[in-house]
Amino acid sequence: MSLINQMLKELDARRADTIGSPQYGQQVRAVARRNTIHPAWWVALALATIIAGVLTWLVLRPLPVVRNALTQLPLKPQIVSNPTPVSSPLRKTAEAAPMPPAMTPAGRQSGFTHPAPTAKHDETQEKSVPSVKPAPVRIARETPAIPAPPVSKVGPTEIPVVKAPDTAASVSINKQVKELSAQQRAENAYRQAISVLQQGKAAEAISGLEQALRLDPKHVAARQTLIGILLDSKRSEEALRHAQEGYRLDPAQVGMAMILARLQLEKGELRGAIETLEHTLPYAADHADYQAFLAGLLQRNDQHKEATEHYLLALQKAPQNGVWWMGMGISLCAEHRIAEAQEAFKRAKASNTLSVELLAFVEAQLNQLQR
Repeated sequence: MSLINQMLKELDARRADTIGSPQYGQQVRAVARRNTIHPAWWVALALATIIAGVLTWLVLRPLPVVRNALTQLPLKPQIVSNPTPVSSPLRKTAEAAPMPPAMTPAGRQSGFTHPAPTAKHDETQEKSVPSVKPAPVRIARETPAIPAPPVSKVGPTEIPVVKAPDTAASVSINKQVKELSAQQRAENAYRQAISVLQQGKAAEAISGLEQALRLDPKHVAARQTLIGILLDSKRSEEALRHAQEGYRLDPAQVGMAMILARLQLEKGELRGAIETLEHTLPYAADHADYQAFLAGLLQRNDQHKEATEHYLLALQKAPQNGVWWMGMGISLCAEHRIAEAQEAFKRAKASNTLSVELLAFVEAQLNQLQR
């Protein structure tokens, strides 16, 4: 092939010097420029195709021997747990039935028992009674009443049904299911009460919310809604009772603790309100409103140092709250921390969130502190 290629290259080099028409020069070209394939490659391709076909047939050919062997296997093997042969009433009857008496040459039955038969007599007897021996095999195949195997030897496809014992775990599971269903019923009662309340039927809404709390005493939304309706209806004592019950059931409810503290404050129980908020304070460390509310109650109880600390915690969460800056300035003034108080009042004024009355109060405090 290298020699042929070299010759073609020489022809290409001499094509420019060839005398004749341009068509002649265009007809002499290198074989490499033609889109033809050498015959040897066709032969190699044909051999490769034949070899690939033979290999494919060898790999994918069917296996008649294995398939025939599989077809001879039983589709559903019968697991016999007891190696003893299966007995049936028909087989027992066949085995218990006495052999017929031997016949005399005249065709009459003899009335006595013959002695043990010889080998020749045994062959005659077997030929005369051909159905006695295979009868048990045929009866065993056709007999449907096969005793079930014991539970301990059940095959892998049979799963015995075992009744679960009534243990403490099952009692706990049943209890959880009951609690979940009670919570669902409480949620349904709460939604119905809200629907009735939107229709302006406050009495029916109160009844529905009380029903929801009987089903689930820790339903926070139902309890808070009920307290709000009772307060609107001027039934403050009932509202206070429900708030105390919710707080007792779950002291970690920050919102319920604030509601109870407000109701206690309205009744003049300032110290009780502070104790309520301080008891739930570990669960409200990140609640700025809770910290500011506690700071305001401490300020009313002349605990200005503690009030300043809680105001500072609240302002770290909401530094643009002018009311809280004003409250902090008041407690700082009470602590005779004049420079810090002036700064707090200035921050309150610069927040631009105060009402006209509060803004006038802050300016008066600043004027007084600057004297």
